[in-house]
Amino acid sequence: MSATPPKVSLNHPLLFAIGTAMWLLALGVLAALQATGHLDRPEWLWICGVGVALGVVGVIYSRHSWRAKNDQ
Repeated sequence: MSATPPKVSLNHPLLFAIGTAMWLLALGVLAALQATGHLDRPEWLWICGVGVALGVVGVIYSRHSWRAKNDQ
């Protein structure tokens, strides 16, 4: 006997925006560390920058699909 779990409604654009904000915060912290000379691995800045860029793409895509789904 298997029960179907209930559907969960999530606000995907909001989740992507929160994740993007966290990447942006990390980028700011690492940029400050780089400016003060305490960061010896500058590639972490690139990693955070890519995280922000992918997060923005995710926000845009999820907003489009969220609207299309909720307009039906």
